[in-house]
Amino acid sequence: GGGTSPFAGPISQRTSEDAPSPPLNVMAYNLSSTSIMVTWQPPQTTNGIISGYQVNYFVSGGSIETMDTNNVTSTNLTGLVGYTTYTIFVRARTVILGDNSTFVMITTNEDVPSSPQSFSLSPVAGSPNQLSASWSVPIPRNGIITGYSVYCNTSANQAYPEQ
Repeated sequence: GGGTSPFAGPISQRTSEDAPSPPLNVMAYNLSSTSIMVTWQPPQTTNGIISGYQVNYFVSGGSIETMDTNNVTSTNLTGLVGYTTYTIFVRARTVILGDNSTFVMITTNEDVPSSPQSFSLSPVAGSPNQLSASWSVPIPRNGIITGYSVYCNTSANQAYPEQ
């Protein structure tokens, strides 16, 4: 015979966590010439419990630097180079790391340039009271060079040995 059996009762089973969707609205703000604040919103689909985020950043042609955070939606990147463009993206993490957010590009503020390179003085031919000064641009520039200041000191009664 074919009869009906009694109802066995409900069965509950939890599925495993999966990778979350990318974080939303990633933004970057200059704090100084060497630091940037990055903010974002949680992913639309978490697929589990968000345990933290991975903030990634790099300069063109450079390797990707990574900073792991707890379950927060902002962090500061520090120790950066002045007047340098960084590309930043964020990934959310459950037990699995999710996909990249959209990429954001930002240039750090300008900073004081380093000293000019290859500074030299040479006499101007036919002009015994003139010198020619030359130099190469500083490396790194840390911004847009708008000019140079050249300082001169003369010592009237100082004897120089002849060569």
